[in-house]
Amino acid sequence: MKVMLLTPPGKTTERWPPLGLLYIAASIRKRRGDSIRVVDAFCMNLDRAGVLGIIKKESPDFIGISTSTHAFLESMEVLREAAAALPEAKIALGGYHATFAAGQILGTYPFIDYVLKGEAESSMPDLLDCIEGGRDPANVAGVSYFQGDAYVDNRPALIENLDELPFPDRGLVEDVSYGYAYRDVPLTFGKLTTMSTSRGCPYQCSYCSCAAFSRKRLRYRSAENVAREMQMLYLEGYENVVIVDDNFTHDPARVEKICDLIREKGIRMKLYCEGRVNRATPRLLKKMKSAGFDVIYFGAESASRHVLDYYNKKATPEQAIEAVRNAKEAGMIVITSFILGAPVESREDMQKTVDLISCLRPHGVEVNILDVLIGTRLWKDMLTDGKIKADDWKKNHRIYEYAEKGPGRETLEQFVDKSYGEYIDSWKSPGGLVELLGLLARNRTARGIIYHNVGNPRFWSAIRAGLKTR
Repeated sequence: MKVMLLTPPGKTTERWPPLGLLYIAASIRKRRGDSIRVVDAFCMNLDRAGVLGIIKKESPDFIGISTSTHAFLESMEVLREAAAALPEAKIALGGYHATFAAGQILGTYPFIDYVLKGEAESSMPDLLDCIEGGRDPANVAGVSYFQGDAYVDNRPALIENLDELPFPDRGLVEDVSYGYAYRDVPLTFGKLTTMSTSRGCPYQCSYCSCAAFSRKRLRYRSAENVAREMQMLYLEGYENVVIVDDNFTHDPARVEKICDLIREKGIRMKLYCEGRVNRATPRLLKKMKSAGFDVIYFGAESASRHVLDYYNKKATPEQAIEAVRNAKEAGMIVITSFILGAPVESREDMQKTVDLISCLRPHGVEVNILDVLIGTRLWKDMLTDGKIKADDWKKNHRIYEYAEKGPGRETLEQFVDKSYGEYIDSWKSPGGLVELLGLLARNRTARGIIYHNVGNPRFWSAIRAGLKTR
């Protein structure tokens, strides 16, 4: 069969490879002899017409697309036109949004033949076997579809032994240049890819659907399996690897073993990861830095304990302060994220978060207004309270659309702007300059950002804008 796997059309400056699709493609190739094409429309900045042009030209027998809530409606328009142009092709949808809205999707969009819920490395080849053999896929794990008027809805699939998966087939997206830029200022340089060393999450943060998707089960690849893939990437010329795990540092002993193997094998790459603030000891972070982990991302979220309790974060502001301090002392670039808008949050709480950002002075910061997404506890709570409308599952929503208490949209947007403004101000001091110079001396990724942008006028414009007094 001719199989095409796609990401939705769109535009982004955070160009990470579609790791899930590359895992699925590798798993299909391991079991079947299909012709496979992966089209990373999102990172190629393709619009709807561009994607449809590729689909029509290739004329695949099977089209699979992984979509998020944010891109769902645009994905449906692409697939609607693809189905009209190729009526014999089978169309399947996967990803988080599809997993939590399978029944609504299949009942609303008749041109979608199947939804694959959960992890599809095994279920996708199984489904293709059934389609090619003319068999009903009722026994395929995670599949949902209509058989006449009967709705078949199997439980989402999970991969038990991650070491058994073939490595992602990155050769399918060799024509895409991956990396990250902010306002036309590139922040990564050289060949870049993403990598997963674990899946799932045992935590149940109210704004996140990861725990529901993975049934609260955190599964690890062995340190040896991780190191083999890293060595392969290093020998293939990759210079940057972004670890996309939700909980990379959850098991410090495993992380330390991975770091030991990286050093033993002579692997020298710039590594990026996310860590939990309650798993960020000086010993662990120093060992990670020595193995190449130059950048770490922490979800701090709020300066108020009762807000963190509302999010069921299982972390404290004090742990965030300590984690950022430990990572800075290890010589890492530290990025932190914060969320504003919890219904239990007051203006005083938000100001405390603004003050915490200035106090922490991370090297990068994200401040977001709270989203209400299908699959999360927040969504379920709003549904129980009768606030979710019939078609709300189709797109992203902000908390101010539903919450009767808490800050409104205007206040939230003002505090987001204030957060970024006071964050910039926190660096305008002799102490900030000394810290930046120290980071440049100890962190090659930081030096690379300066070196590669010396001749970039947008970089210096951004610096001048940041230095202006507000």
